[in-house]
Amino acid sequence: MNILRLNYLIAVAESGSFSEAAQQLYTTQSSVSKQIIALEKELHVRLFDRTSRKVELTEQGKIVLSHAKKLTAGYNDMMAQLSAYEQSCRGHLSIVSIPVMAQYQITSILADFNRLFPDITLNVKEMETFEMLSALENGSYDLAFMRSEMLDDSYETSNICKDRFATVLPLNHPLSSREEISLCELKDESFLLLNKGTLLYSSCINACQKAGFSPKVTYTGTRIETIVELVIQNMGVSLMMEQAVSYLQNQMIRIVPLTEHIDSYISLVRLKNRTMSPSAAAFWNYVKSRNS
Repeated sequence: MNILRLNYLIAVAESGSFSEAAQQLYTTQSSVSKQIIALEKELHVRLFDRTSRKVELTEQGKIVLSHAKKLTAGYNDMMAQLSAYEQSCRGHLSIVSIPVMAQYQITSILADFNRLFPDITLNVKEMETFEMLSALENGSYDLAFMRSEMLDDSYETSNICKDRFATVLPLNHPLSSREEISLCELKDESFLLLNKGTLLYSSCINACQKAGFSPKVTYTGTRIETIVELVIQNMGVSLMMEQAVSYLQNQMIRIVPLTEHIDSYISLVRLKNRTMSPSAAAFWNYVKSRNS
């Protein structure tokens, strides 16, 4: 069935005139008549009663009109969605992420999306969690991969994975053979932690204080590998995310989970009150479908 003919039917029915319908459709009255006649032949019905001065629908025409409106509405919606999809396949997308992208398969997500949408230019930058919020709020980045447990209701999240705090010990440490360690058992240790600007640093300090002590922090840095090497050299112990440090596969350390279950969720995050660009919407929907 020809959508054009259905549009002509709707125009004539609503205007009650072939000439007015022709004006609305920017065509001739003859063209409108030909399309209506062709539709009547296709459906084997008479659509309009042409005996009076005003063109009126027949009973069969009323039935066809109700379906014609639904069909044209569905067609227009389909074309709008196809257009939006085509637009989403082109453009630019800026994403900010926590530094440990490989440990949480974020690199794989980005690479797979790039293969599916090669015409979307990705701009990805590593940043600490506290910096990401202002980057999202000022619009310099569309989306963020970050730890989401600290976020309020102004953000929408799509969880990627969950990790938990664990103790990182040298192999010769007295507690290295344990299956679990309570934080209070570490109160006399020297702590080697990620920088103060990270969410993990503040989470470690808060967890220790909740366990009844303030940790003695003797080193802070930006690289997990450096902290692990210092642990191996018996410079202290560390609190890290279990999955992140396990990714290094270092046989010279022992990773022991905490008795206190302190979880962290790594999520794709966006501001709720900001309309996403077609490219950002394509990435958001891709990640959600991947995790469903």
